[in-house]
Amino acid sequence: MDANRYFDAMHNAMSAQHPGAQLLLTVKLQDTCGNDACLELKQLPGESTSILCYSTMGRRCLSFQLFRKGWQLCHNADGQLVGRFPASANGLIDETDFRAYCREDRLDLARTQRILSELQQCAGVNYRGRIPQDARTGAQITVESFVGTGARWTYWSQDAAPSLPLAAILYWLADFLAGAERRTLQADPQAARLAAQWLAGDTAVFFHPTVPLTAMNAAASASTSAPARRSRSAVPAARNKSWQSIMAVMASM
Repeated sequence: MDANRYFDAMHNAMSAQHPGAQLLLTVKLQDTCGNDACLELKQLPGESTSILCYSTMGRRCLSFQLFRKGWQLCHNADGQLVGRFPASANGLIDETDFRAYCREDRLDLARTQRILSELQQCAGVNYRGRIPQDARTGAQITVESFVGTGARWTYWSQDAAPSLPLAAILYWLADFLAGAERRTLQADPQAARLAAQWLAGDTAVFFHPTVPLTAMNAAASASTSAPARRSRSAVPAARNKSWQSIMAVMASM
């Protein structure tokens, strides 16, 4: 199962889920071991938020699923051979419902606007990095923007990202992935710091206090005792559990 056929099939499955949506960004991540991630950021007409479709069903796992399906086609329920194993994976790919491997989540208005703003500033600036042919570690990252005049960036994960804002965007989006794919996109400490700056600048939108501000003000005016304890109550709580990992990384830096 080569990478191009995998990504084409996954892209078609993701596009079919929201046919009227505007595609904002695609991300393709592939390493030498057949682990892949495919992401699409899109926006529905008339909506201010965005949808993130993603899958971590890489070529290695998909190849196993295709082999399993081929085995089932040439054996009966008792395990007896009743036909020939398919000579090509093309037919198996056509019969595979890739939508079963797709997940999706929503990005709020603040994150959507930040991403759109950064992509507009990077529009028209393409980048093609040197991809090593004999690399045993790392992964190839291909990002394509469809905002403004568009742009396309392809580089190796162990090299410096072609755009720091782009790396920070990927840092956000990777929070929805898992395992090696997530760690690959969140390995840049500069991207982590920039994502944290964006997060701090939009705290009022991304987070809500655990205690209403009016209640905290009233409590503060009534008594000034135990200031440390009261300061903890003002710490904002994440709206989305996926942000907890980002906050944990920021706290350790």
